[in-house]
Amino acid sequence: MERGLTLAWQTVIKMIDGFFRLLPNLVIAGLILFIFYFLSRLVGKAAYSLSSRAQIDKTLAHAIAKLVSVATVVMGLLICAVVVVPNFSPDKLIAGLGITSVAIGFAFQNILQNFFAGMLLLWQKPFGIGDEIKAKDFEGTVEDITIRTTLLKTHTGELVYIPNGVLFTEPVTVFTAYDKRRIHLQIPFANISEDKAIEVAKTALNGLSAVVKDPKPQVYTAVSGSSLVLDVFFWASSANAKMIQATDEAATAIGKALKEQERMENERKEKEKAA
Repeated sequence: MERGLTLAWQTVIKMIDGFFRLLPNLVIAGLILFIFYFLSRLVGKAAYSLSSRAQIDKTLAHAIAKLVSVATVVMGLLICAVVVVPNFSPDKLIAGLGITSVAIGFAFQNILQNFFAGMLLLWQKPFGIGDEIKAKDFEGTVEDITIRTTLLKTHTGELVYIPNGVLFTEPVTVFTAYDKRRIHLQIPFANISEDKAIEVAKTALNGLSAVVKDPKPQVYTAVSGSSLVLDVFFWASSANAKMIQATDEAATAIGKALKEQERMENERKEKEKAA
């Protein structure tokens, strides 16, 4: 019993002695960490300032500043470890983390993929906030782009969080990449000659402000089933709301014009018969 207490006491004495021997190193390490902490803040602000001057996206600039700041703190921690434990060297730490880093890489594969995909999306800017896109089965307006996800407000009012890895590896349609898009309509007609129907449709389209005048609308005749139809192609603003408005106005205007022309043709034929 006494021998055990003696060994325990000697162990405590050795630990206290070792602590006091390391105390100067601990103080120096604390000062180094303190300096590197404030240095990381200064370096982070400088990185953000340089990124802003380079006209990089604000979210990406914040991410770059954060990465630089964290890297500075990590460097300070490594220096502190060398000061406290002289036998320590960063290469031993890296060698020791070899297997662990592989395991961590597999565990956080999706997180890291989305993170780096977000960095690349913010750098390349294939689309921006306010653009209307389609990814997978989701279509809507981009509300925000973060490092990990892109927020999409659908046309029916839902908010969808799409992982950036999906947007970077899967096809994405950017509807508002250009200022106008082409619309295709098929409108049936009868009792009117094909040339007259085309003329009436073009006249109706020319009177609509929602229809772009250049490129000019194109109208052709075709057969759908057993009926004649007009194949109508025209351009409108690429925004979804403007596209819907232009489609509705064009279909309504052409339909009314065709009905009016058909009425006039029927009246003309009745007058010819009466004569």
